[in-house]
Amino acid sequence: MNIEKSVKILNALAHEFRLKIVKQLVAVGKEGLCPCHLVERLNTTNANLSFHLKELENAGLVSKEKKGKFIYYKANCKLIKKLGDFLIEGCNTYNPYCSF
Repeated sequence: MNIEKSVKILNALAHEFRLKIVKQLVAVGKEGLCPCHLVERLNTTNANLSFHLKELENAGLVSKEKKGKFIYYKANCKLIKKLGDFLIEGCNTYNPYCSF
């Protein structure tokens, strides 16, 4: 992952509501959630949810899949892990500020 990609992802996550969406989607795993369930869980409007899902989708953090009549959104856990790995890249036991 490069700096430009990580900045794009972090910008998308730097909003409280979008971070809540991602946490909800990560929690349910590969099945994902229908926007109607996210609206209920996050106590928001369809328009607000749609706006934020689009931002997350543009950053690659979520994807959508049609299942019958419904669209389900899923977290891109591989990308989230890559971001985490990128952020701790270079941390090791020899660096007292970065030891785990």
